[in-house]
Amino acid sequence: PARAPGPHARPGPILDRLYTRLHGWGHYLCTLFVELPVILRVLLIYGLSRLWGVAVFSMVGRQQLWGPWGERLGYLEFISTWDSGWYWQIADRGYPVELPQDMSGTVMQNQWAFYPLFPLTSGYISRTTGLEYYAVASTVALLAGFIAAWIVYRLCIASLQALGRTDAAENTSLGCWAVAVFAFLPVAPVLQAPYAESVNLIFLAWALYLMVRARYLLLLPVAALACLSRPVGVPLGAAAGLWWFICLITDMRADARRRVDGETPRGFWRIFASRAVQLCSALMVCACALIWPAIAWAVTGRVDAYTATETAWRSSHLALFEPWLKQGSIYFGVFSIPLLVLLVVVFALVLLSPAVRGVLSGPLILWCACYAAYLLIFLNPQSSTFRLLLPLFPLVLPMAAVSASRAYRWLLVLSGATLQLVWVGWLWHWKQNPGGGD
Repeated sequence: PARAPGPHARPGPILDRLYTRLHGWGHYLCTLFVELPVILRVLLIYGLSRLWGVAVFSMVGRQQLWGPWGERLGYLEFISTWDSGWYWQIADRGYPVELPQDMSGTVMQNQWAFYPLFPLTSGYISRTTGLEYYAVASTVALLAGFIAAWIVYRLCIASLQALGRTDAAENTSLGCWAVAVFAFLPVAPVLQAPYAESVNLIFLAWALYLMVRARYLLLLPVAALACLSRPVGVPLGAAAGLWWFICLITDMRADARRRVDGETPRGFWRIFASRAVQLCSALMVCACALIWPAIAWAVTGRVDAYTATETAWRSSHLALFEPWLKQGSIYFGVFSIPLLVLLVVVFALVLLSPAVRGVLSGPLILWCACYAAYLLIFLNPQSSTFRLLLPLFPLVLPMAAVSASRAYRWLLVLSGATLQLVWVGWLWHWKQNPGGGD
């Protein structure tokens, strides 16, 4: 005869009941979430990501045993390190009239490398309210991130609609997943630190939205603000100019087909005139890229004030492509050039893939290509490289759209959240190098 079951002999029903209860709660919460207005869904997603960011910064900050800013740092103290100090100097003292130089006459690191919109805004609020600067600056960055998340969502919807995807429910779901992937990117914690990234993303995403919507006159003030918050003017101007050229060629091809079909063609000059506003807008966006270098020149009297300051961080003159080759040779030796070429080819193939072209409209693909080219030409690869990839955020949309599987999309979100611990613990946590420096 079978023995009577012991107290632990039948765990199956207990686990089944637990699974059923958890599944029911999950379904209930998902139903509540879907019934919310879409703006609340986006803000809720972003808010949860920032709570996770607080936890990440707090956990890593408590492990800081020693550093220039102290040890076992709390949340606010830990996020107010590194480049946050430069922004504080701008808010407190402004920009130097004379560039600091060493004994050899080489320009040293100074405030001109950092754009004014974020620090001057935060400094003004701090002085007006009497609140401490870092508390104000981190709050400004945090709130700006919420605004940026909503504009990123609207940009995703605009891109899908521009490509003829009219299923509103499907677009809304995909847009929310794209925001979730964006909010939990490995470098997303910087959006709540007193850095300029979140403020810049407001105007950058807004400018791209206006390009997708063909609102070229409205683009000008938004692009100007983007160019005064982070160095995105050159690739943004290039993307605007290339988009005008592509639109012009598209119109001319359509006119040629009209001629073949026996219809009256419009002619080149009429087509060109119809794109005149877009061309002027693109040229003005290109001019916006020169605003900050021109201001630095006017204040300091040195035409190269901005570029000389930027290159102070690499301890060399401005040389196109050279930093990638130099750093690559250090890490990869003779394989550096083939690996760099492979990286460029793979990125180009990604942008041209059906997965990307199926959800990203022309201006967004051009922006990603121009910004990547800008980094390749001008960037000095170093610890900030990962953070500087953040303006490639439109790629979160094809990342989320590759598969409709919830498991896949949750994997994107959770892997990004986990890698935030890696990024903050590796690159934000201060460490002394054995040979000096950090």
